[in-house]
Amino acid sequence: VLLGPPGSGKGTQAQKLGRNLGLPHVGMGDMLREALKNRTPLGERAKGFMNSGKLVPDSIILELLGERIEGTKEGFILDGFPRTLEQAKRLDALLEKERENLDLVINLKVREETILRRLPGRLVCSECGQVYQRANLSSSTQRCPSCGAPLLSRTDDVSDTLKKRIEIYLEHTHPLIDYYKKKGILQDVSGEGNPQEVFDRIVKILN
Repeated sequence: VLLGPPGSGKGTQAQKLGRNLGLPHVGMGDMLREALKNRTPLGERAKGFMNSGKLVPDSIILELLGERIEGTKEGFILDGFPRTLEQAKRLDALLEKERENLDLVINLKVREETILRRLPGRLVCSECGQVYQRANLSSSTQRCPSCGAPLLSRTDDVSDTLKKRIEIYLEHTHPLIDYYKKKGILQDVSGEGNPQEVFDRIVKILN
Protein backbone atom coordinates (compact mmCIF):
# COMPACT_ATOMS: atom_id res chain seq x y z
CA VAL A 1 0.00 0.00 0.00
CA LEU A 2 1.20 3.53 -0.77
CA LEU A 3 0.04 6.28 1.58
CA GLY A 4 0.66 9.99 1.17
CA PRO A 5 -1.11 13.35 1.03
CA PRO A 6 -2.51 14.75 -2.24
CA GLY A 7 0.45 15.59 -4.48
CA SER A 8 2.88 13.20 -2.76
CA GLY A 9 3.21 11.27 -6.03
CA LYS A 10 1.77 7.99 -4.73
CA GLY A 11 -0.13 7.29 -7.98
CA THR A 12 3.00 7.88 -10.07
CA GLN A 13 5.10 5.67 -7.78
CA ALA A 14 2.46 2.91 -7.71
CA GLN A 15 2.42 2.84 -11.54
CA LYS A 16 6.24 2.74 -11.71
CA LEU A 17 6.39 -0.04 -9.10
CA GLY A 18 3.70 -2.03 -10.91
CA ARG A 19 5.68 -1.89 -14.16
CA ASN A 20 8.97 -2.65 -12.40
CA LEU A 21 7.70 -5.59 -10.34
CA GLY A 22 5.17 -6.92 -12.86
CA LEU A 23 2.32 -6.50 -10.35
CA PRO A 24 -1.12 -4.97 -10.97
CA HIS A 25 -1.48 -1.35 -9.82
CA VAL A 26 -4.84 -0.92 -8.12
CA GLY A 27 -5.64 2.80 -7.94
CA MET A 28 -8.95 3.40 -6.17
CA GLY A 29 -9.78 6.54 -8.18
CA ASP A 30 -9.06 4.77 -11.49
CA MET A 31 -11.06 1.73 -10.39
CA LEU A 32 -14.08 3.86 -9.51
CA ARG A 33 -13.86 5.83 -12.78
CA GLU A 34 -13.67 2.57 -14.75
CA ALA A 35 -16.72 1.12 -12.98
CA LEU A 36 -18.68 4.33 -13.73
CA LYS A 37 -17.55 4.39 -17.36
CA ASN A 38 -18.43 0.71 -17.91
CA ARG A 39 -21.75 1.14 -16.05
CA THR A 40 -21.16 -1.95 -13.93
CA PRO A 41 -23.76 -2.66 -11.19
CA LEU A 42 -21.32 -1.41 -8.53
CA GLY A 43 -20.47 1.62 -10.69
CA GLU A 44 -24.16 2.51 -10.97
CA ARG A 45 -24.58 2.23 -7.19
CA ALA A 46 -21.53 4.46 -6.65
CA LYS A 47 -22.85 6.99 -9.19
CA GLY A 48 -26.03 7.49 -7.14
CA PHE A 49 -23.98 8.61 -4.13
CA MET A 50 -21.61 10.75 -6.19
CA ASN A 51 -24.46 12.52 -8.01
CA SER A 52 -26.00 13.52 -4.69
CA GLY A 53 -22.63 14.86 -3.46
CA LYS A 54 -22.08 12.05 -0.94
CA LEU A 55 -18.98 9.94 -0.35
CA VAL A 56 -19.13 6.45 -1.86
CA PRO A 57 -19.66 4.06 1.10
CA ASP A 58 -16.80 1.78 2.14
CA SER A 59 -18.98 -1.27 1.43
CA ILE A 60 -19.10 -0.41 -2.31
CA ILE A 61 -15.38 0.48 -2.44
CA LEU A 62 -14.48 -2.82 -0.74
CA GLU A 63 -16.70 -4.82 -3.11
CA LEU A 64 -14.96 -3.15 -6.07
CA LEU A 65 -11.59 -3.86 -4.53
CA GLY A 66 -12.53 -7.49 -3.81
CA GLU A 67 -13.43 -7.98 -7.49
CA ARG A 68 -10.21 -6.31 -8.64
CA ILE A 69 -7.77 -8.28 -6.45
CA GLU A 70 -9.45 -11.66 -6.87
CA GLY A 71 -6.89 -14.05 -8.31
CA THR A 72 -3.90 -11.70 -7.85
CA LYS A 73 -1.91 -14.36 -6.01
CA GLU A 74 1.45 -12.78 -6.88
CA GLY A 75 0.37 -9.58 -5.13
CA PHE A 76 -0.74 -6.06 -6.06
CA ILE A 77 0.10 -2.41 -5.39
CA LEU A 78 -2.68 -0.35 -3.86
CA ASP A 79 -2.93 3.44 -3.75
CA GLY A 80 -5.74 5.77 -2.68
CA PHE A 81 -7.06 3.26 -0.12
CA PRO A 82 -7.29 2.83 2.84
CA ARG A 83 -7.73 6.45 3.97
CA THR A 84 -9.12 5.81 7.45
CA LEU A 85 -8.49 3.37 10.29
CA GLU A 86 -11.91 1.77 9.75
CA GLN A 87 -11.10 1.18 6.06
CA ALA A 88 -7.74 -0.38 7.03
CA LYS A 89 -9.46 -2.85 9.36
CA ARG A 90 -12.04 -3.74 6.71
CA LEU A 91 -9.28 -4.18 4.13
CA ASP A 92 -7.51 -6.61 6.50
CA ALA A 93 -10.76 -8.58 6.88
CA LEU A 94 -11.19 -8.70 3.07
CA LEU A 95 -7.61 -9.93 2.58
CA GLU A 96 -8.03 -12.52 5.34
CA LYS A 97 -10.96 -13.99 3.39
CA GLU A 98 -8.64 -14.29 0.38
CA ARG A 99 -5.96 -15.81 2.68
CA GLU A 100 -3.74 -12.82 1.94
CA ASN A 101 -2.19 -10.05 4.02
CA LEU A 102 -0.38 -6.75 3.48
CA ASP A 103 3.41 -7.09 3.33
CA LEU A 104 4.40 -3.44 3.27
CA VAL A 105 2.91 0.04 3.67
CA ILE A 106 4.97 2.93 2.28
CA ASN A 107 4.18 6.35 3.72
CA LEU A 108 5.39 9.14 1.39
CA LYS A 109 6.29 12.21 3.45
CA VAL A 110 6.14 15.56 1.64
CA ARG A 111 6.25 19.13 2.97
CA GLU A 112 3.10 21.24 2.54
CA GLU A 113 4.98 23.85 0.46
CA THR A 114 6.07 21.09 -1.96
CA ILE A 115 2.45 19.95 -2.38
CA LEU A 116 1.21 23.51 -2.97
CA ARG A 117 3.93 23.98 -5.58
CA ARG A 118 3.33 20.63 -7.35
CA LEU A 119 -0.42 20.32 -7.62
CA PRO A 120 -1.51 23.47 -9.47
CA GLY A 121 0.87 22.36 -12.25
CA ARG A 122 -0.61 18.87 -12.46
CA LEU A 123 -2.34 17.49 -15.56
CA VAL A 124 -4.20 14.18 -15.54
CA CYS A 125 -4.97 12.01 -18.58
CA SER A 126 -8.75 11.72 -19.04
CA GLU A 127 -8.37 8.11 -20.22
CA CYS A 128 -5.46 6.26 -18.56
CA GLY A 129 -5.14 8.43 -15.42
CA GLN A 130 -1.41 9.10 -15.94
CA VAL A 131 -0.29 12.27 -14.10
CA TYR A 132 2.07 14.84 -15.64
CA GLN A 133 3.66 18.09 -14.46
CA ARG A 134 3.12 21.01 -16.88
CA ALA A 135 6.77 21.96 -16.38
CA ASN A 136 7.86 18.60 -17.83
CA LEU A 137 5.75 18.94 -21.02
CA SER A 138 6.12 21.29 -23.97
CA SER A 139 3.68 24.22 -23.91
CA SER A 140 1.83 22.84 -26.96
CA THR A 141 1.17 19.39 -25.41
CA GLN A 142 -2.55 18.94 -24.78
CA ARG A 143 -2.74 15.16 -25.16
CA CYS A 144 -1.37 12.30 -23.08
CA PRO A 145 2.05 11.17 -24.38
CA SER A 146 1.14 7.57 -23.34
CA CYS A 147 -2.30 7.08 -24.93
CA GLY A 148 -3.17 10.27 -26.84
CA ALA A 149 -6.29 11.18 -24.80
CA PRO A 150 -6.88 14.82 -23.69
CA LEU A 151 -5.04 16.07 -20.59
CA LEU A 152 -7.14 17.83 -17.92
CA SER A 153 -6.48 19.98 -14.84
CA ARG A 154 -8.20 18.86 -11.64
CA THR A 155 -10.72 21.37 -10.27
CA ASP A 156 -9.68 20.57 -6.68
CA ASP A 157 -6.01 21.40 -7.39
CA VAL A 158 -6.48 25.04 -6.31
CA SER A 159 -4.82 26.51 -3.24
CA ASP A 160 -7.75 26.84 -0.74
CA THR A 161 -9.30 23.50 -1.67
CA LEU A 162 -5.86 21.92 -1.52
CA LYS A 163 -5.15 23.14 2.01
CA LYS A 164 -8.50 21.69 3.09
CA ARG A 165 -7.68 18.35 1.40
CA ILE A 166 -4.31 18.23 3.19
CA GLU A 167 -5.99 18.98 6.57
CA ILE A 168 -8.58 16.23 6.04
CA TYR A 169 -5.88 13.79 4.96
CA LEU A 170 -3.73 14.43 8.04
CA GLU A 171 -6.71 14.23 10.40
CA HIS A 172 -7.77 10.81 9.07
CA THR A 173 -4.31 9.38 8.47
CA HIS A 174 -2.62 9.72 11.87
CA PRO A 175 -4.54 6.74 13.39
CA LEU A 176 -3.96 4.79 10.15
CA ILE A 177 -0.18 5.32 10.31
CA ASP A 178 -0.13 4.27 14.00
CA TYR A 179 -2.12 1.13 13.11
CA TYR A 180 0.40 0.03 10.45
CA LYS A 181 3.36 1.02 12.68
CA LYS A 182 2.08 -1.31 15.40
CA LYS A 183 1.79 -4.10 12.81
CA GLY A 184 5.45 -3.51 11.93
CA ILE A 185 4.84 -3.04 8.19
CA LEU A 186 5.11 0.76 7.82
CA GLN A 187 8.10 2.42 6.15
CA ASP A 188 8.42 6.22 5.90
CA VAL A 189 9.95 7.43 2.62
CA SER A 190 10.72 11.02 1.63
CA GLY A 191 8.55 12.05 -1.31
CA GLU A 192 10.71 15.14 -1.96
CA GLY A 193 12.63 15.40 -5.23
CA ASN A 194 11.80 14.11 -8.70
CA PRO A 195 9.82 10.88 -9.31
CA GLN A 196 12.95 8.83 -10.12
CA GLU A 197 14.68 9.86 -6.87
CA VAL A 198 11.60 8.86 -4.85
CA PHE A 199 11.32 5.59 -6.79
CA ASP A 200 14.99 4.74 -6.06
CA ARG A 201 14.35 5.24 -2.32
CA ILE A 202 11.36 2.86 -2.44
CA VAL A 203 13.30 0.22 -4.42
CA LYS A 204 16.10 0.37 -1.82
CA ILE A 205 13.55 -0.60 0.86
CA LEU A 206 12.12 -3.41 -1.29
CA ASN A 207 15.60 -4.83 -1.85
